Amino acid sequence: MARSHVERLGEFREILVATRREGVRNVHHTRDAMRASGFQIGDSDGSSYGAELKVLQEEIEAVDRAIEDEKRLALESEPQSRRPIKPRIVKGT
Repeated sequence: MARSHVERLGEFREILVATRREGVRNVHHTRDAMRASGFQIGDSDGSSYGAELKVLQEEIEAVDRAIEDEKRLALESEPQSRRPIKPRIVKGT
């Protein structure tokens, strides 16, 4: 079965999230390794990775919006029910 646009976007989102998590892991690993080696790195907040993290997060949010858009488009393209709508009876006063 062919994958839908939503499935493909979901897979792409998973890649971006994994990339974000790996980047954060690398920041902590590098920092810990430098401290263990005796480097004086101070109390860096990891902000050197912040710009890349911001871009990744913006991409993830863009994919989230695209997923919602694709879901909306799929609903709009579904054929509407052919069942006739019953008229509403309103009693007079």
